[in-house]
Order: sequence, then C-alpha cells, then structure tokens
Amino acid sequence: MERILILYLAFIFVQPVFAQDSSKQAESIILKGADNDINTVTVSPIKVQRMAAAGWNNEILIYKTDSPYQMVQKLVNHTAPVNSITYNLKGNYFASGGSDFNVFIYDSMFRPVSIQLDQTKKHSSDVRKVMFDKASKYVFSGDKDGRLIIWDINNKKPIKMYETGSTINSLCISPSPANIFVANSDKQIKLLALVSGKIVRTLDGHTDMVNTLAISSNGQYLLSGSNDKTARIWDLKNWKPLHVLQAESWKVTAVAFTDDTKYCATGSNDGVVKIWEVSTGKLLNTFKYPELYIRDISFSKDNGSILIGPKLKEGDNYGARLVESGLIVPKTKLISPENKSKLQISFDSIQAIRPLNRQDSIKFKSIINPGNLPPSSKSKGDKSPKPLEKPVIYKTPMKEEK
Repeated sequence: MERILILYLAFIFVQPVFAQDSSKQAESIILKGADNDINTVTVSPIKVQRMAAAGWNNEILIYKTDSPYQMVQKLVNHTAPVNSITYNLKGNYFASGGSDFNVFIYDSMFRPVSIQLDQTKKHSSDVRKVMFDKASKYVFSGDKDGRLIIWDINNKKPIKMYETGSTINSLCISPSPANIFVANSDKQIKLLALVSGKIVRTLDGHTDMVNTLAISSNGQYLLSGSNDKTARIWDLKNWKPLHVLQAESWKVTAVAFTDDTKYCATGSNDGVVKIWEVSTGKLLNTFKYPELYIRDISFSKDNGSILIGPKLKEGDNYGARLVESGLIVPKTKLISPENKSKLQISFDSIQAIRPLNRQDSIKFKSIINPGNLPPSSKSKGDKSPKPLEKPVIYKTPMKEEK
C-alpha cells in the first residue's frame, strides 16, 4: 500500500513537468545509402532540386529534393571522411573538403575541376570548411591547422594562403566581397580582409569556442553557434547581437537560416534542433533526437523541412535525416504546362527520370544557366519561366601573389 501511495504522489508531481514540455521527437525520413556517420549536409538552389550528405564513409551522396528522395549520384574522390560540402549560389558548382587534406570542386555534371598543385599553398591537415564567394569565382577552405586557402575557379589554382593561428571551425561569406568571417577555436568571430589577410573587426560576446557560422541571404544577419550553449544573431549594420538564443544544450554545433531570412535553426550535440523567429528571437519549435549528435543542418528551399547531418550515439541506422520543420510553407505560383516552352517541358521530363549528362547541359544551356545568355538571345515570344535565382555579381578586389 505504501509503495502504491509513493507511485501515485510521484505521478502527480511529475505530470505537470511533462505537460509544460512543448518539445517533441518529430518523425524523420532517413536517406538511404550511407554506411557511417554523416558530418555535413547541404541543399541546392531550387532549380537544381538536389540535396547532399557526406561523412565518415568518404563518399558524397546526392539525392532528389522531392519524394521519394532517391539517391541519384555518388562521388568517391575523397579517401578520408568528408567534413564540408556546399553548392554555389547558381547551383552549377559544388565543393567538398575532407580529412584527406583535399578540396574538390565539381562542375554542374559533378565532374572534378582539375586544380593545379602548388606545394606552397596546400592543406596539411583536415579541411574543416569549404564555401564559395557570391560571384562563384573563388572557393575558400579552412583546415585544422588554421590555414585559409583561396582557390581561383577560372584559373584552376590556389592563389592565396593565410595562417590564422588556430583551428578553423567555420567560414562565412561577408556582405562585403573584400572580407570573410572566420571562426577559429576560440570565442571570437573574426572579419578577415581577403587582400591582406589582416583582421579588420572582431565580434565579441560568446564565452566559449564558436563552432559554426551562417549568414542570411539578404546579408543583414550573421548566425553563430558556440560551446557556451547559445547561438547569436548578429546585426551586421551595427555589428551587435540582435538576439542571444538560449539553446540550453550541451554545445551548439550547427546553425542555418531559411532563404527568406524569417527563421533560423540551431542544432546541438545532445540531439536537439530548435527553430527560431529571426525578427523577435522567439523559439517556435523544438525537436529532440536523443540518439543523435547533430553535426550539420540545412533548410529546404520552401522552409517546410530540415535536412540533418547526424552522428549516431549508438546503433547503425546511418543516414541524413529529413524532418518537417513545422513552419508555414509559402505558396508558390505553379507554371502550367501550356505556359512552358517546349524546351522547358523536355528539360523537366529528363530531370524527372535521370541526372543530366554532357549533351543535356549543351542542349539546355539557356535553362541551366539563364544568366549567361546575352539579352538578344532571348526572343520576345519565349514563354519559358524566368530564372528563380539571379545572383548579384561582385568584383572581388583580389590579386594573385607573385
């Protein structure tokens, strides 16, 4: 009788705690093909309709972004774990960096771009982060020893290398093409000048190591995640924190913005993913995956789902996770078949059944890279849809070292 009374009292006192916990373990789709932990994930620009995951199996797995999320490509150039992957703004280039000290750049057909070797400008430790500049002229890579290397895509060679002093955890493009944000293994975020390699500004506020960075598509905000159990949204107009997001978890290891800059997400080493409203800093959703360490996250282009790159705490159910974000998905205007050009219809039909090949890239050049066409080549009667993304071209003040 006494034991029953104790259990009854325990139920009474514990029940309100559960009632106040608004977090949930959302159902997730596990993308097939991985046989080891995932370190990094990325989602392509909307017109490419691809997402990718990579990690400890040394492979990069490319998937379709719509159901049934079929794997359509596997890249096997790395000989050690892949730590970072990314698309450029147009989606016609892809880059990866790994623990084999290598950086690979791929064209729109996922063929490696042949990069000239330079013994004076190369990585000698794990490549932790890779990213493109806005104009897709350069790739930046940072490694465990603190080396930052700038790769010229057009000339296919490294043109600069800087020693930043400590492990580079993350890199992020700056609103100014002359600078880059660097998160080393300390609590400061540094703004580095690309021409001189000098630090032109620091963002101070975190009380422990900064693990990850992301910038909003409008260039107004920087998002950082730290071992101090917080993420910070920085207003780049006044260089001050707009909000300090209390993740209340072990370490914030992944951050991401939605493309419309309305929302952001944080992922932590205790398996917690949180979604926040950028303008107010309000916590909107919390998802718990206690069996995972969250290594990377990326929003789908319609904000409806989040791609998670996990390391498993136990078991062998490997693979990136795709989970519904709980956000309201904006309605998009559909293009009816009668408003499509014959070339667009043919392009859509081929993409639905297989990856594009070299001949396709020539035939559908006007659709894949619409920004490269001169104005005169677009006839007035062409009813093909306008490109959904048109990157701003920046002139980066960067000269090759002699």
